[in-house]
Amino acid sequence: MSIKSEKNNAFWQPLTFDVLLSRYSILNKRVWSVLAVWILCIFFALYSTIYLLPNEWMSLSNSRADVMNFFLFNPALILGLLLFFWFGFEWGFIPIFLCSFVIAFHSSMPWGWALVFAGAFVLGIAICAMAYQGFSIPYDLKSFKSIAFFISIMFIASIASSLGSFIWSFTHQLSASETLMIWKSWWSGSFIQAVVFTGPILWIFTPAIEKFKRKWFQLPERGKLSLKWVSGAVTSITAALALFIFSGKYLGKLRVQEVMAESQTATVVDVINALESFEIISWISIGIILVTGYGAFKLIGGWNQQLSTEVKNRTQQLQESQEKLQVSLDEKKMLLEEIHHRVKNNMALVSALLELQEQTSETGNNKALFKTARARIKSMALAHEVLYQNKSFSSISMKDYLKRISELTHRSFSYKNKDIDLTFDLEDVSIEMSKSIPLGLVINEILINAHKHAFNGQDNARIELESTVDNEMITISVRDNGVGLPKDINEMGKKSLGMTLIKKFAKQLKADLSIESEKGQGTMFRLAFPNS
Repeated sequence: MSIKSEKNNAFWQPLTFDVLLSRYSILNKRVWSVLAVWILCIFFALYSTIYLLPNEWMSLSNSRADVMNFFLFNPALILGLLLFFWFGFEWGFIPIFLCSFVIAFHSSMPWGWALVFAGAFVLGIAICAMAYQGFSIPYDLKSFKSIAFFISIMFIASIASSLGSFIWSFTHQLSASETLMIWKSWWSGSFIQAVVFTGPILWIFTPAIEKFKRKWFQLPERGKLSLKWVSGAVTSITAALALFIFSGKYLGKLRVQEVMAESQTATVVDVINALESFEIISWISIGIILVTGYGAFKLIGGWNQQLSTEVKNRTQQLQESQEKLQVSLDEKKMLLEEIHHRVKNNMALVSALLELQEQTSETGNNKALFKTARARIKSMALAHEVLYQNKSFSSISMKDYLKRISELTHRSFSYKNKDIDLTFDLEDVSIEMSKSIPLGLVINEILINAHKHAFNGQDNARIELESTVDNEMITISVRDNGVGLPKDINEMGKKSLGMTLIKKFAKQLKADLSIESEKGQGTMFRLAFPNS
């Protein structure tokens, strides 16, 4: 529901003590003004309760009108219900509970049962709280739906709170007919009072009260139903009903025992009346349990519907986000392809310029230098070419990459007077982009070195590339059957740019480099490095 619709409709939105004191200081003008008015309302409710309490009812007469009028015109009950709707459960609970306790204690009821008796009034408010929290229906009575819901909930709440009449009757040893009279007067008076007095007041003043609350206070967001809240609400109502049922059973049992103890004067009618009183509370309790169970069922159903709606909305949001991410990913993939393609083309252009310079060069040494530089550039360009042709931009196939690098270098240094055989025995594995370029360059340098210096017109020249993968360790061997390297390899490495580059690229790969060479037996370069 939109924010605009929530402002136009008065949904029950409690301003709890906890929220009020956590957001504002106790010395804040708004806080102590509201608390002061609330305390005055409590004193007014207590005074009106004591003043209006009918003496005939206290003396246990059979005047149904007096009992009904007490509930119908009791300002404390009206005020407590209004405070509940406008500000929250505890604002209305405390004055109603105190007034009910005063009634019970003033009638000489034991204080323990007086507390239980006072809880009967609170049970009705608790049902209202559960209903208006569980169902998103305004309480301002501005629509037919709002009015129908209000009347239905007030009827259930009145029946629930009327369980206190049985506690009153049993503790004051009333007959079944007197108990029935008080019970009917209790729930009918409470229900008519809510419809005739509380309802019109809500209809008239609720818009102004809601406007005042939003102007003076930062109201919390309307809490969503949760499993914890639903379980707590159902458990609380069930526990309260169970308490009243147990109380009625216990008091009924005591009443029957008292009647049976008066064996000299007790009659069969007295025993039947005592049993009828107990039977009335049992049936009424069963009815309240059924009504409350139905309400809990509807509450859980509404919660499930809310969850389904939230899941559906969340799923739709995730799908939309996934589609946007996929579009963004495709765009980035195309961009990376274009970048790698352009880098490869630029390197190819540089290679072509070097080739042109090589062809126009007059000295053999310069031609060799240009050829070597072109081979190195082509090796780097090939890495980018493989990447933009690959499905993944983070890794490439080592077998395919090494094979293409080797064949490219092999073709670049093939001479008419040389017949060099290039063979492969490679295990495949995916390697990261950060390793591909230094790996390609080191293999390129080794092959350049072999083509330039290993054979010197030798027949049956051969170069072999092998690779193995064991526990994420990659080992690559490049072996030739040429003339071999000089004995002082270290001294040679200081003078040769190719050997220097081989060592630098091997270090960049974090590879262990070993060189084995014997004069007339060829040379083998071995690289061992982790693929991580």
